[in-house]
Amino acid sequence: ASSDVGCFSGTAASHSAASGAFSMANPATGSGSPQTEEEPEELDEDMHADLNSVSLKHIMSFSALTEMAHAEEKEQARKGLKAQSSYEPYNLNVPVVIVSSEIAPWSKTGGLGLVAASYGYEFARKGHRTMAVSPKYKHYDNINYIGEARVRVANGDQNVKYWHRFLDGCDYVFVEHSTFNRDGGLYNDNDGREYHDNLLRFTLLSLAAMEAPLMLNIGGSTYGDKVLFLANDWQAGLVPVYLNYKYRRHNCYTQSRAIYVIHNLGYQGQYHNVDVQQFFGVEHQAAADLKLHNSVNLCKGALMNADRVITVSPNYAQEIQTPGGGFNLQDFVRAKNQANRLAGILNGIDDCWNPDVDSNIFHNYSVGDHVSGKRSNKLALQRLLHLREDPDVCVIGFVGRLTWQKGIDVLGQCIPWLMDDTGNGVTGRTQLIMMGNGDKGHGDMLRHVENTFKGRVCGYVGFDPKVEHQMMAGCDIFLMPSRYEPCGLPQMICQQYGTLPVVTATGGLVDSVIDISEGVATATGFHMPHLAADKMKETLWKAMELFHKRPAEFRQLQVNAMQTDFYWPKAMDEYEKQIDIALYEGPCHR
Repeated sequence: ASSDVGCFSGTAASHSAASGAFSMANPATGSGSPQTEEEPEELDEDMHADLNSVSLKHIMSFSALTEMAHAEEKEQARKGLKAQSSYEPYNLNVPVVIVSSEIAPWSKTGGLGLVAASYGYEFARKGHRTMAVSPKYKHYDNINYIGEARVRVANGDQNVKYWHRFLDGCDYVFVEHSTFNRDGGLYNDNDGREYHDNLLRFTLLSLAAMEAPLMLNIGGSTYGDKVLFLANDWQAGLVPVYLNYKYRRHNCYTQSRAIYVIHNLGYQGQYHNVDVQQFFGVEHQAAADLKLHNSVNLCKGALMNADRVITVSPNYAQEIQTPGGGFNLQDFVRAKNQANRLAGILNGIDDCWNPDVDSNIFHNYSVGDHVSGKRSNKLALQRLLHLREDPDVCVIGFVGRLTWQKGIDVLGQCIPWLMDDTGNGVTGRTQLIMMGNGDKGHGDMLRHVENTFKGRVCGYVGFDPKVEHQMMAGCDIFLMPSRYEPCGLPQMICQQYGTLPVVTATGGLVDSVIDISEGVATATGFHMPHLAADKMKETLWKAMELFHKRPAEFRQLQVNAMQTDFYWPKAMDEYEKQIDIALYEGPCHR
């Protein structure tokens, strides 16, 4: 973490860090873009496990660098007690069409690309004929041209081409247009400025995605005009709008439904100085749906026209109905809820996160031998990161972007207290491992505390995915002090490894972590009521005191956590229920 790479000097990441692969420019904020940084360099398939050379300049979230298990590995992992489905869907004969601005492994800046890829795999696995439509940002290997269409935007006809790959049961369809292929990232240029024509780019994506099921002959037939559209975030927000005003008005897609998925309501696709009727080719009422004050707001249009709206956690569905969490759209979200067309579903975690089979960790283990398994992994992690080898200290981990949202500033305020041994048997008997990249000031803090508390603190400015797995297995506590978190994945992942999460009580963190106040028999972690240094100290004290002075109770929480099931099949049951409701109920008429 210091100039000589510090505690990571023995890891694969050290070689990349020393060569500057982890340098990062401060991102700029685009008006319509949820991702203020862009995609990693394209990875060679043979090197998919070695992500250490990926530049972090354009990464919005470290989840963009997370590997996904291959289909064979997923199926093998699902032979256990977890990751089992329990709901029998009624509409498996209805095709699902996923529309997303990014989809792994072809394009990803964060969680959206991974979630979209999981949708593609999981809906096909359930039995739906499944199509996933996304832009063709660059050359992709092993895709085939299957057709083209003309769509009308801004009073002009635009030609789009379709490319196809069938993989693990899903038809991946990539939309080619000159505006998609850029030297920079997916949404912004290399200087962090949003592309001037993003509104055009993602209008084209939505229109191309809606034409695809009607016209593309895939495997001998089209998908037809009875499908379920799953439109993700503002970039696909026009799908429900066009479904209502363009297609249903012409007796097309009358039996189809559109579900709009909000991954982060803070990013809405807002654009100024647009002649709405002329640009989108819609009538006055549709134009009104798409306008908020003096700008276009694609998210508002989607909220008003979607047959159902899903957010990525139940608690986030409540938060976005409030002025504090609704980003000026709370009234429209509340109206959707009052119409019984709003739901929250936690994202699933990938099958690769399983200590019983994880090849990245030092020693595999399961709930039955987790005490010895975690002890072995802790000692190996301490040795790797040049921390004092002591199985009796409480090891706390943090992995995330070094930004205000992630609460790293408050953690920095608490570190001297954590390290100070005043004879209370709790503080001073801890080690801290922090890994992340982002704001320079926070990175400097990581370097400073590592140098101040040598052998007790590891502060690494960068990212090594293998070490992330090893931290999940070797840490006792995982700290996630986010100021807001629509869903969050690390707090679910760490539980599978018996590492107890300490989280802010916000968004999906509330839904996925059962606080100690619920009792030792059921709790899986610890909630901070809100993010402040005193509350972080209080909550960390609870966790560390339990570790040091009531180890049997701490171990019970570990067992509780390891028995949770946050894998995708459980989430897919909830999606299938929403699809069944959407197809049973009448459409959202405007």
